[in-house]
Amino acid sequence: MKTLLNAALIAALGVFAGACTVVTDPSSGSSAASSGGSSSSATTPQQTTEFARANLEQLRNDMAAGQGEYLGSLAALLGVGVSQQPAFFAFTKDKFGVLFPNERTTATEMLAILEREMRADPRFNPQLASN
Repeated sequence: MKTLLNAALIAALGVFAGACTVVTDPSSGSSAASSGGSSSSATTPQQTTEFARANLEQLRNDMAAGQGEYLGSLAALLGVGVSQQPAFFAFTKDKFGVLFPNERTTATEMLAILEREMRADPRFNPQLASN
């Protein structure tokens, strides 16, 4: 399961950065990725939603802690620059109760609330305008 998750994270980040090839060796439990620089593609809202659905519990934990690899991956998918990620991590921690108002909050609901909250914050609003 961890190998599959690692491959999914690598693929998600590779899609964000450009073309990506993921090679997984089940016997070793490791995976590798190579990215091609010939074309770039923007992350679609559907890709972000799929990532959030597949990793909602981990995202919930990372947002509560204000750090973590799943939260970093979500930031990258949302177009939050590396230099702004610490602010984004603190932002999601501060807004945790808003982002997850109850235990039944879905990934789609959380992302809609996150987008609304980011649009209201001048630190993140310019990124959303370009997405």
